[in-house]
Formats: sequence, structure tokens, C-alpha cells
Amino acid sequence: MKSFVVAVLCMILSFSAFSEDSDKFKALLVYKFTEYIVWPNSPSVIKVGVMGNSPIYNELVRFASRKENLEVVKLNNTNEAASCHLVYLSKAQGGLIKPLYASLYEKSILLVSEEKAHIQKGANAVVYISEGKLKYIMNEQSISIKGMIPSKRLASLGESL
Repeated sequence: MKSFVVAVLCMILSFSAFSEDSDKFKALLVYKFTEYIVWPNSPSVIKVGVMGNSPIYNELVRFASRKENLEVVKLNNTNEAASCHLVYLSKAQGGLIKPLYASLYEKSILLVSEEKAHIQKGANAVVYISEGKLKYIMNEQSISIKGMIPSKRLASLGESL
């Protein structure tokens, strides 16, 4: 019985550590999107908006503190997203995919979500965990339609539609 309790405790602790690390890795991947996507008019500063409260926000702020060309803001509503180059939508804010898509679909704003199903609902990219591994899907066509150019390297490392 004692060994079972220890095993369960270890599983809980390792999942918690993985969960914390997964936020860091998701943030790193979102940061890499800013480096491997070319926006029209080549902005000197890339503005990343994080919708609502997400641990990704704090991780991205840490990355931005080391880069002069990256600004991270917390978005409180869908209207604020129009001033960004990349908008990150966490699972907790997943219900906003339709209004975000409606307001951003003709703009050169990369919409990135944590919900895999959102790639079919207007997200340009999805960052998710599957079988303990961080993965991403990009919809290269929707990104190109918006006037952005994803690098071949970025496309080759993830799944593309």
C-alpha cells in the first residue's frame, strides 16, 4: 500500500512538472512563430496578444524581456486583437474562436490556439500536447491568404494542412 501511494504521488508530481514545462515549451514555440513567419511590411516590433489569463502570457513576457523586437500584451476582449501580429487563444478562452476568426480573417494576424479542433474553425496554427509531446499544426494556406509567409523550416517541423 505504501509503495502504491508513493507511485501515485510521483505520477502527480511529474505531471505537475510537465504541465509547468509544457507552458514554457508552448510559449517558446509561439515565440518561434514570431521568428519564422514573415509579415507584410516587415514590422520592426512583433506584438503578441494573449487572450485572457494564461500561463503562456508570463512565459512570453520573459522571452520578450530579452528581445527588443517582441511586445507581449494581455487581451481582455476580441476588439483588442486587431492591434496584434499574433493572437494566442488558450483552451480556457476557446469559446472565442468564432468571434476572433470573424474579426481577424482578412487581417495579417496569426491566430494560434491550444485546441486542436480550432484548426478547422479558423485558427492558423494550433499548439497542443499529444502523448506527452508538444506538437503543432499549421494551415499554410490560411496563413498565405492573410499575406504572411511561413518559413519552410517551420512548416517542416510541424504538421501542415
